[in-house]
Amino acid sequence: MPAPSFATDIRPLFTNEDVQHMSFAFDLSSFDDVKTNSAAILDRVSRPGNTPGRMPPPPREHWTPAQVKLFQDWIAGGFQP
Repeated sequence: MPAPSFATDIRPLFTNEDVQHMSFAFDLSSFDDVKTNSAAILDRVSRPGNTPGRMPPPPREHWTPAQVKLFQDWIAGGFQP
């Protein structure tokens, strides 16, 4: 099974609302920005419940464990574009 790619697997995890909300810090629609900020993004999407700084913020649905794992696999797979 090939490693996840940004274009096919990771970019679709971020809604247009997510991209807009985070535009003050970095561009979630940009491969380079997401790669550069992957540790911070992983930290935020992995935070439980209503933890401050969680992405996406409440009341939006939290990423599922499968989505978090997909992001982790993308990182572990060498950030495939």
